[in-house]
Amino acid sequence: MTRRPALCRDADAITADWMQQALAAGGAPGLPVIRDVAVEDLGSATNAFGRLLRCRLTTDGGSAAAPASVVVKLPTADPTAFRFARWLSMHERECRFYRRLAPQARIRTPTLLYGDVDEDTHRFVLVLEDLRALALEVPARLAGVESGRARRAVREIAGLHGQFWGGADHPALSGFPDVLGPKYARFLQIAYLVCLPAVLERFGDCFSDGTRRLVEALGPRIGAHFAAVAAGPRTFVHGDYRGENMFFRAGDDVGAGANAGPGAGGEAGDDFAVIDWQGCGLGAGLYDVAYFLGANVATDDRRRIEREALGEYHDIVCRLGAEGFTFDDCWRGYRRNMLGVLVPLVLGAGGLDLEDRRLRDLVRSGLGRTLAAVEDLDAGEFLPADGGFLTADYFVSTLSRCGYRMYEVARRLRRRAGGVARRQVR
Repeated sequence: MTRRPALCRDADAITADWMQQALAAGGAPGLPVIRDVAVEDLGSATNAFGRLLRCRLTTDGGSAAAPASVVVKLPTADPTAFRFARWLSMHERECRFYRRLAPQARIRTPTLLYGDVDEDTHRFVLVLEDLRALALEVPARLAGVESGRARRAVREIAGLHGQFWGGADHPALSGFPDVLGPKYARFLQIAYLVCLPAVLERFGDCFSDGTRRLVEALGPRIGAHFAAVAAGPRTFVHGDYRGENMFFRAGDDVGAGANAGPGAGGEAGDDFAVIDWQGCGLGAGLYDVAYFLGANVATDDRRRIEREALGEYHDIVCRLGAEGFTFDDCWRGYRRNMLGVLVPLVLGAGGLDLEDRRLRDLVRSGLGRTLAAVEDLDAGEFLPADGGFLTADYFVSTLSRCGYRMYEVARRLRRRAGGVARRQVR
């Protein structure tokens, strides 16, 4: 019987013996003896809930092993982010995806070589195929995903969405959470309102008067927005479909149009792949599309291609089984979901430590692009009305508003106290 290795807590625990056990437990055939593991930290600036490590493997004979390298994913060392991920069961979701859904999904993902999760402590480890071996590359972050690649990415996610369209009862989706359910909506509503003051302080110049009013009005109504979106078509969603989680073939014709690459809901190839499935679950497929095009594609490019990209998306999901779903439904759903994209953008812009200038610039660009898309598409049309008096949504909204105002007051008092202290030191 193959011995299951202990869960790693950090990079130091990834030894040759541990890797040997992990790959053997994952079923690697004809595995040679691994003599050495060289670990490279890939950073966590864009993956707040996990730590990625590239591990180069050397055999007992001194040559590179097969595979020559793997990527190991561990939980974040940040206690706040870890508690957030634990509350939302993010690690269990990702492990479940790689074990159960990835082998049959119509989208290329890294092959799972070994995975384990402790459902009590929520610690986990994933040993994944290193996509670098396929000569794939991640798009430039600040520049945004080029238009040809962007249309390819939309076609690829359409294949996955179409595969499970209306499939909430599909056996393969058992155990995946409803990401539009009340549990998530209420938690995100409170988190959004806590983060919003910091966003308006840090990035106030990104907002017009209209978008500032809109983001403030949305906070107490996030639960109602989720409920409205949930009334539409449902499918399996990635949940964090952004450029940093995509790999494209290096040197691909990024300027190509609709015929660039397969990406039409067929079999997954080796020239495009997606990672980071911690946010996956049952939801609105057009959220993935809106989040990707709104925050990850340069505004001028998005304006130029979004109609065609949505047309391609609509054609693919209909061909794969979406019935009674018109293009007008698709376009309206895209616009409605663009409003919801403000939620993760506010959480990231207000909740992340943005001391790193490059990360701050990345957050600013994503926020600015999304606000432009919200205005272009008149997504504010879908802002829900205030809920009725004495309803559950009314109480949650009221508590959220109170928390928001109290947080604003506390921040002002801290800044005032800091100013007094600095004057006293002088």
